[in-house]
Amino acid sequence: MHKSILSLLLFFCVGSVSAGVHIDAINVSFPDQLAGFRFAETSTFPVKELGDYIAYRRSDPILASIYIYTAGISPIPASIDAPVVKQHFSQIIAEAKGMETSGQARSVNLTTGFQQNTHYFSCGPQFIWREFEFENAAGTNTSYTYLTTMKNNFVKLRITHQKDDVQARSKVETFVVEIRKLLGNCKD
Repeated sequence: MHKSILSLLLFFCVGSVSAGVHIDAINVSFPDQLAGFRFAETSTFPVKELGDYIAYRRSDPILASIYIYTAGISPIPASIDAPVVKQHFSQIIAEAKGMETSGQARSVNLTTGFQQNTHYFSCGPQFIWREFEFENAAGTNTSYTYLTTMKNNFVKLRITHQKDDVQARSKVETFVVEIRKLLGNCKD
């Protein structure tokens, strides 16, 4: 009897632990926690070109969405400066602006005048990125879109927080630094 109770207890304890998710397309395991964000959910889209989605959340609330996909493009160059990558990023930003037209958001405004490349030191990929703001039922939000490439896939980050959260930008930056290390399999 004691063995069955112990086994049942062990099952519920081990069964309730979330271990993140492994994405075969880029051979990366996403952990349960990353830079103060908790793994929230994952899904694989039914159309292969749309790939996989992973979400991390903070209680503040800040949502970090990660998309790994091909968009039907092959090969995908390894450089964020490649014309096909820059063109795809422009399309992503146009889709963000299109949230207003589709009724998903109001007042979508690009807050940086142009797309920028990150220039992080150490291990991990660089990103093209852009910031925008939008309004929805939850209020006014700031969102950052980052794009890089890896193993013939695009890796897109979209991180969104309430505009009036003055500490959020540093939390976003920390998440991007940590996701770079994860994608780059960095040991530091």
